[in-house]
Amino acid sequence: MSILSIALLATSISLCLRVLRRARGVAEALPCISGICHNFSYAEHMEMRPVARFRIISLFEELTDAELAQVAERCIVRRYERHSQILGEQDRTDDVFFILEGEARANSMTPSGREVIFSELAAGDMFGEFSAIDGLPRSTAVVALADCLLARMSAANFFELLRQNGAVSARLVELLVAKIRRMSERVFEVSALAVRERVRRELLRLAEGGERFGRSVVIRPAPTHYEIAARIGSHREAVTREFNRLEEAHILEVRRRQIRIVDLDRLGGLGE
Repeated sequence: MSILSIALLATSISLCLRVLRRARGVAEALPCISGICHNFSYAEHMEMRPVARFRIISLFEELTDAELAQVAERCIVRRYERHSQILGEQDRTDDVFFILEGEARANSMTPSGREVIFSELAAGDMFGEFSAIDGLPRSTAVVALADCLLARMSAANFFELLRQNGAVSARLVELLVAKIRRMSERVFEVSALAVRERVRRELLRLAEGGERFGRSVVIRPAPTHYEIAARIGSHREAVTREFNRLEEAHILEVRRRQIRIVDLDRLGGLGE
């Protein structure tokens, strides 16, 4: 886990440098991107009309409506059913994907069959940009956690967009840096912290998206013990032991697909 995470961290840093080099010299004026070319069938073209949905994509948040429409024209939109595989690890493809609806998970499987979860992606996120930038095989698999509506852009169109639009290039660098920071945090935790502390930190991360009720936070739907273990580089039994300990201390209350952190401040103070 640690070696794999460190390798991905190094890759992310390299990708940021590549983007910066490609973005260098871009004019401040944002020219139209209508010159991007791609061959589409009529059926594909008719399928990619939900232009307003592209506004949710973080990479495109500074584009005008006209520019956004041109981006949408260069994408193919497709639905994926829950549990279907979108990308396979080591696939030799280089398209970039944008999540318009739904959720997905980036993961890898060890030779022994153990799952490692790198991230969970929601509407507004993108994935696949690593292979689009460096031309290498996919570093992780991506699976749909729910029914998804995805927009796919070819690597050639993606780079044309970066060359012609400085705001998008700058935003891409910001997003890659954010991924590096998250990966750095994960590498440190797996390399230096005991399971107890990793579980605590993961609960605090989950609490950020939970419902606050006074001093408590409710997380629903909550990940399973197996899923938490796959995120923090541990195994289900160790996570279950820590949850039992926290329940006995009246810090957690666990029900089916729901976790209630009874006192968020108390959980946060356990690591001090």
